[in-house]
Amino acid sequence: MTIPYIEQTFIKYHMGKGYICALVDALHAAPPAADKYTDKIVEKLIKEIGCAGIISTVSRLYCDLNRAPTRENQAGITEYRKAIHDILDYLQIVDFAKHTLQTPFLHLSFHGMKDANYGPFAIEIGTQRGKSCSREVRKWFEKKLKSTFSNISPEMNIVFDRKFKGNESIVSHRFGDTDHYSGYGANFHTFQIELSRTLRVKYLKETVKIFAGIIAEFQDTFVHPAS
Repeated sequence: MTIPYIEQTFIKYHMGKGYICALVDALHAAPPAADKYTDKIVEKLIKEIGCAGIISTVSRLYCDLNRAPTRENQAGITEYRKAIHDILDYLQIVDFAKHTLQTPFLHLSFHGMKDANYGPFAIEIGTQRGKSCSREVRKWFEKKLKSTFSNISPEMNIVFDRKFKGNESIVSHRFGDTDHYSGYGANFHTFQIELSRTLRVKYLKETVKIFAGIIAEFQDTFVHPAS
């Protein structure tokens, strides 16, 4: 299946099928200094689960989209945030008058780290110490990661908010950062996911399958909970 991307200057993005309340992105996918295989993870998740996805097409050395807006990256950040706006609008879950989401939304931002940080079987999740998501969703997410990734290796090491606690920009999707970007409120839940090289290269298929399952369970648990 060829993904029909909307191609722009700094990113390419896919709107998804219109019913999965989740976005996956790879903001450091373009070389040089690319987080290798993060674009493949995003593309495979788009195909597997039907969610929306954003992939950077310009290197972070020229325009870093995983940062707060500055004079240097303003054009790229504006483009990235407009894509998020369009995805949420397509899902019809935003009260634009109040700048709030009417239903929970999961945002997984994939990055890469060296095996040397925590070992070959490792993930660090950044939430800016809980600011980018609710306590309930964070607790659920941690439990799901630890229970599912343990099947890959008993040596699996999953840590939160230690070395890579997430750039401050991930909080802005909830609470905004300027008069021009007020965020979407407490229903927007972002996790910055740093994956070891081993997981991205040797266990790509297994990693994608696990995150596809997590997105599906988020949909069932928080978006359309059983009555």
